[in-house]
Amino acid sequence: MNALDTLAQLPRLNLRGFTSPVQHLECLSAKLGVEVWCKRDDIGTVGLAGNKVRKLEVELAYAIAQGAKHLVVEGSRLSNAARAVAAAAAATGLQCTLVLCHDEPSEAVGNLLLDGLYGANLRFVGNVSWAELAQHAEAVVAELENTGERVYRLPIGCASARSSLGFALAYAELHEQMASQGREIGTILHASSSGGTHSGLVLGNALFGSPSTIRGIVVAGEVYDDVPGQYLAFAQGGARLIGAQLELTREDINLTEDYLGDGYGLSAPGVMEAIDLLATTEGILVDPVYSAKAVAALIDLAAKKELEGPVVFWHTGGYHSLFDPHYSRKVWCGIERLSAMQL
Repeated sequence: MNALDTLAQLPRLNLRGFTSPVQHLECLSAKLGVEVWCKRDDIGTVGLAGNKVRKLEVELAYAIAQGAKHLVVEGSRLSNAARAVAAAAAATGLQCTLVLCHDEPSEAVGNLLLDGLYGANLRFVGNVSWAELAQHAEAVVAELENTGERVYRLPIGCASARSSLGFALAYAELHEQMASQGREIGTILHASSSGGTHSGLVLGNALFGSPSTIRGIVVAGEVYDDVPGQYLAFAQGGARLIGAQLELTREDINLTEDYLGDGYGLSAPGVMEAIDLLATTEGILVDPVYSAKAVAALIDLAAKKELEGPVVFWHTGGYHSLFDPHYSRKVWCGIERLSAMQL
């Protein structure tokens, strides 16, 4: 059995409900002067849309096979991964604890509201670094295990060698969809933070021997000491799990922090314009924390003629922060055509 066959037969749950469509963005393409498609991982079964779900389909199948009864994951209060884990836990009958940086807010909105609705236990640990957050998560795991819980800890962003296989499968899905449209993939561009999406797409690209370029737009800096090295390790680890003999190197990890702006969850040039443009040309929402920074990169790189088409913007989901007052006011005031209006 070759590696692609092994990948196709990988044990996984069905959390998405259906195959997310790939959509030709004709109006946006005309605006940007480059052929743009969108892989719509922002839509799916209720509460489970977004790129993290693909990782969880593989990761939770393994966790359940190991006898896990309680999931622990760390992230910020804005975390799409934490929200997806909470929803997946509810759907599979598992307990769930979210270890969240920042202090508990006075009002639960956006992803945090959903976390509570899904029944997750919330632990707020204050304004800590990513490394300190991981230490808090380890302490919570130890605490739960001491009470007899069968715990499975998911890393930040649900990113791992195993979960990268969820996005190697996703690449295969997109490859087939674009082929059915008579189109090849020139570039895949997506928002990137913890690395599971990027490493899986790089792995899938290599498995198919494709010349496509995978471009990760970093939206959270300093998640790892060596970000490209960690992404590469995930891709190489995923390859080993399916017996793929591939020569993946750091040159395969194409990342840029040029659109990170002031940092994770903070402002960056072009973000409000990106939200406005995609909403008004295609009726598609992106959020200021994750996906809008990738769209801002798409707009800028298209203007600089630095994208090889057809371009696929992989919509990784996460529009929930649009409903967080901290961001919604900025989005509202940041859009020029609404600037004269008052909340």
